[in-house]
Amino acid sequence: MLRDMPNVPKRFVILAALVVIVLVAGVKMQSMFMLFVDQLFSSAVQSEFMMFLEPVMRLITMIADTKLGLIYAVLIAAYLWLRQGQRVDAIWVICTMFGGAVVAYLLKEFVKRPRPTIAQIVPETGYSMPSGHTFEAFLVLAFLYLFFVRPMAESSLKKACTAGLVIWQILVIWSRIFMGAHYLTDTLVAVGLGTVWLWVAIMLYHSLYDTIASYIEPSVGRHHQRQ
Repeated sequence: MLRDMPNVPKRFVILAALVVIVLVAGVKMQSMFMLFVDQLFSSAVQSEFMMFLEPVMRLITMIADTKLGLIYAVLIAAYLWLRQGQRVDAIWVICTMFGGAVVAYLLKEFVKRPRPTIAQIVPETGYSMPSGHTFEAFLVLAFLYLFFVRPMAESSLKKACTAGLVIWQILVIWSRIFMGAHYLTDTLVAVGLGTVWLWVAIMLYHSLYDTIASYIEPSVGRHHQRQ
């Protein structure tokens, strides 16, 4: 349950928001320096020396598919509702994931950045910033941390699982650049947007928990009636 979860530290939220604003502005202003850095990084990731990783990168990008991201969120919510009895948390997971997908889509339509056109291993359609795979992976990994890793009592296991989540996020970012679907800055904006959106979602959770719980949590509803 997230009732004991503090909000994301504001310094991280402010930094994430600044990253999103600066990089989005760079695209809208057609910054040649930013494009140069993006293309340079993509060239390094897609170098011939790295081509042996293609099967692994294809698998990672498939596992992190945006449609599957929504399914992962539904499965986590179902587990919280049915097995843990955490109904408000289950609704929060669904609203955070699907609401976040809408926010990411709206930002993508606002920025209208074309996809990379060089060395696309798998052709992609639509706009490029932010990376939907990276954004949804960030939220799914946040759910896994908040509900499964954070409550762990054994510190070494908790650290190992946290490191595993971070490594997976990096691999998703790497795979999207490797596949030629995104630039580095597309993925950075996705992580920044995910951080800001998660902060908003947690704030809404804290402010609306009692109201929602009074309708869907029988014990809370009875408690309110007695009062």
